[in-house]
Parts: sequence; C-alpha cells; structure tokens
Amino acid sequence: MEKEHVLLLIFSFFVLKPIAGANDDCLPASCGPHEPQVRFPFRIHGRQPAKCGFPGFALSCDERNQTIIRLPSSRSYIVKRISYVSQVIYIDPEFCRPNRIVGVNLTDTPFLFSTLRRYTFYNCSLQNYGFMYPAVPFPCLSSGNYSVIAMRTGIFSPEYMPLNCEVMNTIVVPVRLNSDFRNELQLMWFTPYCRSCEMEGKACGLKSDDGQTFCVGSSRGIPKGAKYGLSIGIGVPALICIVALVCYASSRVQDHNDANNQSIDLFSIAIIPQPRTGLDGPTIESYPKTVLGESCRLPNDDGTCAICLSDYKPKESLRTIPECNHYFHSECIDEWLKLNATCPVCRNSPESSALVTPCSSASSSSGSVDSS
Repeated sequence: MEKEHVLLLIFSFFVLKPIAGANDDCLPASCGPHEPQVRFPFRIHGRQPAKCGFPGFALSCDERNQTIIRLPSSRSYIVKRISYVSQVIYIDPEFCRPNRIVGVNLTDTPFLFSTLRRYTFYNCSLQNYGFMYPAVPFPCLSSGNYSVIAMRTGIFSPEYMPLNCEVMNTIVVPVRLNSDFRNELQLMWFTPYCRSCEMEGKACGLKSDDGQTFCVGSSRGIPKGAKYGLSIGIGVPALICIVALVCYASSRVQDHNDANNQSIDLFSIAIIPQPRTGLDGPTIESYPKTVLGESCRLPNDDGTCAICLSDYKPKESLRTIPECNHYFHSECIDEWLKLNATCPVCRNSPESSALVTPCSSASSSSGSVDSS
C-alpha cells in the first residue's frame, strides 16, 4: 500500500503539474460575454500581465464591461470587434457624445490608417435639410429647430450649400469603402505580424529577448474556466487509470518473479503532424505577378484584396491565380497558398492548372496594371 502512495505522488507531480501550468494568465480573455476576444498582441490591462501583449496594445474594461482602447490623444474608444487575421481593430467613433466630432489621432501608436475619408459637419435649419443630398444625417445631434449632417468633402460643392447651413468641423477618419462611418472606424497594424500564425489556426507569442514573435500551438476560443474543468475532468481519470496499470504490472512482477521484465512505456504515443496541403515555393512564384498602376484598375474591377480586406493602392505588388484570374496582394496570397492549394475566393484548385511559361511569367512579373 505504501508503494501505491509513492506512485500516486510521483504521477501527481508529472501529470497534474503540466495540467495546472496550462492555465496561465495569457489565455484569451474578454470584458464581457458579448465583447471581443482579447489575445496577443492585445491584452486587458489589470487582467493579463504585460508579457501577454505587445507594447502599445493594452485594452481595458469600463464599468459596463465594454472593451476600451485609449489612444495617446487621451481619447477612449469602444472596441466593437477585432480581426486578428486581417490585423484590423474596429472602434466606435461615438459622434453622438458631446465634443466627439473630431478625427482620430494615431500619433505615437502602433496603428495605421487604412482608407481615409474627409467629412464636413454642418448645422442646418430644419427647412433646408431636404436639399442636403447626399448628406449623412445625425439625428442624435439634431433638435426640432436644426439638423446636423455630414458631407464627404469633394462630393458636394460648398457653394451649393444652403445659406442657413453653418460649418461645425471638418475631420478625417479611417473608414472602409462602402461602410457607414457613423457606426465604426478601422485601424490597422503591421507590427507584430501574426497573420501567418492566425491563418494556420495557431496562436502568436512574444519572444522575451528580442521582441520577435513566434507561432505556438493554439487552444484559442476556450475560456480559462472551461480549460481548467477539461483538464481536471480528463486528467484525474487518466491519472487513476495510469496508477492502476502501474500497480497491477508491479504486483504481477513481484508475484511471479518473471525473469522477462516488461516495461510499460506510458509516453510512447507519437504526435504525427498533419501534412501540409499548400503549394511549394516554385509553383507559387510561377503565378503571374503585377505592379498596380496609378488608376488602381484591374480587369475584373475588384479593388479589394479578399484576404486582408484592404483596398489596392498604386505601386502595390499583386499576384494572379491563373485558373480563375483572381487578384490578391502578393504577400497575402503567397502566405495563403503555402497553406491552402485553393483560391480563397472561388475555392478552385490552381494546382491543377497548367503552369505559365517562363516568357509569360517574366512578362507578368514585370508588368503593370493600369487603365486610364
């Protein structure tokens, strides 16, 4: 019986300790049940240590359990959602709050603007509101005597504005094409670069010494409490079975004095990695590569990369999948094809298409897409 107690203590140390260690403070967290999941490079200040996030990416929770980001301009914004694959964070401009008709200041932040739009806010008498097409109304800032509207600069000439409309402010905001800037603005980040880890379904981590990132095995999406429950629910029965097996084997050896001692290797289960399903480097490089011209026009009239969801800009390098003629940012589609052998838009497999000839590849690689 004493031997069984010793074995129990040994296995408790080697089995339960790693299980408890898996529940560290860097697991994904959130401010509330309906709030965005917060994980690297972001962290919740006061709930997750500094090692769990990247400098400049600290978030916080307000008294209503909303996720808040504070920019160096001392303004706070509600975080509506975070796209870790696209590396975009969406914030609520809260124009309806007092003194909030201002632009977003990203000075000394790790974030960048995506597509910028300039809007001018007007205070107009109610009878003139009908002439303000294509105005963006703000009922929350209006009253029975006047209406507050916003007009995108360059769409409507100022000399055609009614005389009873007064300029309140002109701001520049980052807003995605065809989206409503009253609801959300978008900020992008490129450092740290975790898109490849996210596309592989892995988590991104921070190296302690040089500030570089690396991919680690991911268990994203499972709350800390659920992880602890799963660890106990699976670990304890497994521990009991292991101890019983060891005690049974030990008693058999002692009772029968078996000369051919058999050892039970409890840790011989090999983890076989899943084979990669993407394309190799030479195959990816054989697909046509172009440089976008000043007009940003493409043959298929598609102005947005379907992987990073960003609009194409002049001088950017694009790559085409020959099978379906879909365009993407070169760096985006290269990472995608290393992991997936299908087009991210139509899901057709470019692997079955005939490779381009060296002449056509060279021509496409040095070409430029431009239409005037």
